[in-house]
Amino acid sequence: MTIQEILSDLKVEYVESGHRHTRSGWLQLRKCPFCSSDNYHLGFNLQSKYFFCWRCRWHSAPKVLQALGMPSDKARASVHGLDTLGTEKQRPRAARTQEPPEIGVLTTAHIAYLENRGLNHEEITQVWGVKGIGLASRLKWRIYIPITYRGRVVSWTTRAIGDRVPQRYISASASEEEINHKELIYGGDYVTHSVVICEGPFDVWKIGPGAGAVFGTAFSSAQVRKLARIPRRFVCFDSSKEAQVDARELANQLSCFPGITENLLIDSKDPGCASPREIRLIRKVARL
Repeated sequence: MTIQEILSDLKVEYVESGHRHTRSGWLQLRKCPFCSSDNYHLGFNLQSKYFFCWRCRWHSAPKVLQALGMPSDKARASVHGLDTLGTEKQRPRAARTQEPPEIGVLTTAHIAYLENRGLNHEEITQVWGVKGIGLASRLKWRIYIPITYRGRVVSWTTRAIGDRVPQRYISASASEEEINHKELIYGGDYVTHSVVICEGPFDVWKIGPGAGAVFGTAFSSAQVRKLARIPRRFVCFDSSKEAQVDARELANQLSCFPGITENLLIDSKDPGCASPREIRLIRKVARL
């Protein structure tokens, strides 16, 4: 069953082309059930199988389908079916990962930023392979973060070292990555029997090997599938109300699979801001 068939059964109006908000690889719903926007702002990514609203941002597929009237068990089963939510449209992938040409060593500014975040820049460079981008036309003054899969760089993302920028994170485009980063778990190469699931790379660096990030609170079916193979799973998102909604949804989806799934709540805003004591506790609970 495709997403088009599901939406038709639910009597939900959608378009795949011909509207200014439509784009390749996406299907647009006329109305968002969460913010009531009715101008095709809610889109469904046909490759990674998640919803994104231009106004109220990311939503997991089961949450949207439930809001549209599908029973919760059926919505989750549809997502777990992998191929039941839509016809896969292959993104054009690069034959080889195209890294930004301006990347180089970490400068004093990059190092100061990492240290202010409570991170050891030498350890981050050695373990995670981060580099710096200084003066550049597109990605100036950012931390370059390679994304590896089985030891090979297949994609990348960047984080601005200043907070007053329109986009804190800018990631590789489809033509620059071999594998869509939303199909991967950042830090997955270091995960074995147990994983602490975070939002972003900085959280992973703070917790250390054994943590994995899904690049934001929105997660794809491909990421759920990868995480489901790990016996012990601990979700540790931002403590905000909005992030915890997604954290509980991810935990609910993973709880359907064999193994242990828990949602960890910490006192700090997020793992990246956690105290050494909290980090030790997280690692102890997860048995990392």
